[in-house]
Amino acid sequence: MKLSTVYTVTAALVFAACNNPDDEVVWPDGATLWLAGVYADTALSWSPYGDVLFFSSYVSGATRLFGTAGLTDPEGRTFTGMDEFMGPLGAWNAENGRIVYTALNADSMWSQIRSIPGNGTNVTVHIQDSLLNAFPTYNPAGDSILYCCSSTGNWRLYQIPFDHTPDDSTGFPVLQQGFPEGDILRPSYSPETGTWILFQYRAYFTDDWDIMIAHPDGSDQKVLSQTSADDIQPTWGPDDNWVAFSSDRTGNYEIYLTDVNNGTLIQLTDDPALDLYPAWNPRKNWIAFSSDRASGNWNLDIFAIDEPDLP
Repeated sequence: MKLSTVYTVTAALVFAACNNPDDEVVWPDGATLWLAGVYADTALSWSPYGDVLFFSSYVSGATRLFGTAGLTDPEGRTFTGMDEFMGPLGAWNAENGRIVYTALNADSMWSQIRSIPGNGTNVTVHIQDSLLNAFPTYNPAGDSILYCCSSTGNWRLYQIPFDHTPDDSTGFPVLQQGFPEGDILRPSYSPETGTWILFQYRAYFTDDWDIMIAHPDGSDQKVLSQTSADDIQPTWGPDDNWVAFSSDRTGNYEIYLTDVNNGTLIQLTDDPALDLYPAWNPRKNWIAFSSDRASGNWNLDIFAIDEPDLP
């Protein structure tokens, strides 16, 4: 499970496996290095069956998407000159078999919501305009895409049909009503029932980020974390009961778990470095996350840590 692969990036990707368990280093909090690289590996997201981890990393002048099973070298999956980023949990849908992501032209600031099949690279563009569109995720049925757009000055939630393309004259993006005013980022549906949407929220740009859930119509809003700190990058656990997120409430970013029903809070990582982008494996009882604890200076590698005993 926790086998390290070390890769370097020059003009092209050059990979070198390092899978000897005797070389494994265990940090005091129980984390182990799972994947190391020259550049920051971010925006982690698992396949629906927990067998492939997708992430974003810089190569050849742009950020691209890569996938890995941990036992083989990461495989590049996107090849444009745009900066391309994964969404949160639900970016890879089991029903339609496609991965949805954001592509951004850094020069023009035009952005796209795109998807590719999980076993190929044939691209479909769903949204393309001069607005900032980001953090796409599927509904559980895979027939619509929920994403964030800053068209109103704040990041708000919009939804489009899965078969929407920029040339469509019908099915325009629909602003999701009922959600709190302010900025909403990184939405994702609860994995078992789809009856909750998890998201990162702040009322004003000067406020700290909190983690919230609400029903898809915006009702029954509930704050899962509310501190004088930034709580960011939320992701569901394998069911509808637990959420992982990153928080700087202790002075640096660590990974936390919280029970959505009773507020039980568990600090998962404990290290002076940055621990970010948690991705809870839906089948294998462990959590991947990005951290610079091995390399420093925001060079984020991918680490693995076991799921704790949950009450």
